[in-house]
Amino acid sequence: MAMEVVFADATLALIETDQAGTTRLSVAIIKSARRKLTVLRAAPDERSLRNWKSLHYEKLRGGRDGQRSVRLNDQFRLVFTLEEGTKPPTITILSIEDYH
Repeated sequence: MAMEVVFADATLALIETDQAGTTRLSVAIIKSARRKLTVLRAAPDERSLRNWKSLHYEKLRGGRDGQRSVRLNDQFRLVFTLEEGTKPPTITILSIEDYH
């Protein structure tokens, strides 16, 4: 069973539409985010995400407990929460962040 992806912010959801340019993100970041979202949707569970090394999947710590991220490139990451108690498991996309 594949995961469901929802967006916490309507503006961020535009990255999957032809209005992606209005998000003020670069074309490279938008393309990378779309590829990662495809992978996230196809994953059956969190273990699959951990095993896919090219995602650079990690659980965030500190004040971000419960949040996870995958790298979009060397500078940006896609931050989300994962609710595995739902059927199908649900990923809520919170933000795309510069983590440097």
